[in-house]
Amino acid sequence: MATQAKLAIFGANGYIGRHLSRHFLGLGMSVDAFDVQPESKVASVHYEACDICDVAFWERFQPQGYTAIFFLAGLSGVERSFREAETFLKVNIGGFAALLRRMEGLGEAAPRIVFPSSRLVYDGGSAVDESSLRRSRSVYAATKVACEELLSAYHDRFGQSYVVLRICVPFGDISDSGYSYGTIGFFMSNVREGKPITVYGDGSCRKTYTSIDDVCDIAARCIDASVPSGVYNVGGHEYTLKEVAEMICARTGATWVSVPFPESARRVEMGNIAMDSAKLDAVIGKTEYRKLSDSIDAI
Repeated sequence: MATQAKLAIFGANGYIGRHLSRHFLGLGMSVDAFDVQPESKVASVHYEACDICDVAFWERFQPQGYTAIFFLAGLSGVERSFREAETFLKVNIGGFAALLRRMEGLGEAAPRIVFPSSRLVYDGGSAVDESSLRRSRSVYAATKVACEELLSAYHDRFGQSYVVLRICVPFGDISDSGYSYGTIGFFMSNVREGKPITVYGDGSCRKTYTSIDDVCDIAARCIDASVPSGVYNVGGHEYTLKEVAEMICARTGATWVSVPFPESARRVEMGNIAMDSAKLDAVIGKTEYRKLSDSIDAI
């Protein structure tokens, strides 16, 4: 791991971006943070507000000198992506393509790109590996697939070094901004509002949950050029929605209730998904993933 690395993080004020910034600063790395918001949510980083769709920004951005660029910028949300499809395509794909265009011609001076992707690119199932069937059930998922394919194309044409990390359900929060991400973020917002946790169906849907600390550890190790360019699943531990809800209720005193699947959610639901991380283990060593059951008090 290159502790003297200089890193750029786009989307630095988002859930994963905030945690990566804090983690890398703790390792003694230099971090330049970029986001559309006017101020940084993480102290001690060099911050610049930017619009990734602004041609003028990319004309002045100098990628040389960075060890790696983490690109987390863009819009998220499954249902929102249908309502704002044109904007999602422009921002998520167009903004990323602008970065790749800026890297053309740099050769070996081009920094590695690390791109966090999503379980939503998969069709679902058990023991899902990187060769498993992909299926975009939302515009948001389709933009993730498109960005992965863009990285592959620029790698083949220009030798661009990259790592895609497909993450299932991250958990945990050390930031000051409140837990607001994904499944557990939704559950915790109900708890904060004094409402029961709502679980779709019977709560039997099972997915891989990964501590944000493990995500950060893995991301730091993937900066190293010895990790071959490519797509890697991030592993973790499997839990059903019911198990997660019961753990949160046991800690907070909240209750949970089963509710029918809304039709819109049912149409995009992928069902069970267990991420096989054997490919990643083979190149960075086996990760002893933190368990949600051991970390629930920190949520």
